[in-house]
Amino acid sequence: MKTTETVRRALAAVFAGRGYRLGGGATFVVFLVLYLFTLPAEYTGAVIGPGALQYLSVRLVLFAVALSGLLALVGPMMVFVMREGQRARKATTAGSLLVSLVTPLLCCSPLLPALMGVAAAVLPFVSSTTSLHVQKFIVVYQNELYLGAVLLLGIALVQQARAVVACPRCRL
Repeated sequence: MKTTETVRRALAAVFAGRGYRLGGGATFVVFLVLYLFTLPAEYTGAVIGPGALQYLSVRLVLFAVALSGLLALVGPMMVFVMREGQRARKATTAGSLLVSLVTPLLCCSPLLPALMGVAAAVLPFVSSTTSLHVQKFIVVYQNELYLGAVLLLGIALVQQARAVVACPRCRL
């Protein structure tokens, strides 16, 4: 079976239930607000909240919608699979969530230099300028990091869809 057909069948099976539709909608709204408050952190000095909305660009809004939309699909699928007694794949989803939320916070906040200072105190081979190189990397490749998070969520969607379709007890 093609991947698109697998995803379509799984989405139809999962979102046939009213509770899963409500859960998916709630997930979308919660994560959309979270991403809209978090993604502009490079412009706000890592301040998260409604004040960040004035710094939103079309690019950041598109990433926020894509990430929260994919999470709204993946989350209910994971719950569906676990409720049916099957093993859900959580690592890909967790990784994409981590990348998408931590990237804006590490780029322009004092969090990374503080963490690197602690690491330099414990591990002598860590340079005090390492945090600057990491922050520069994050700023330069921020779009690619967000695209990677979207890709990881796409992979998680396919993994969960395969788990739903392969579930022997699931009603498809």
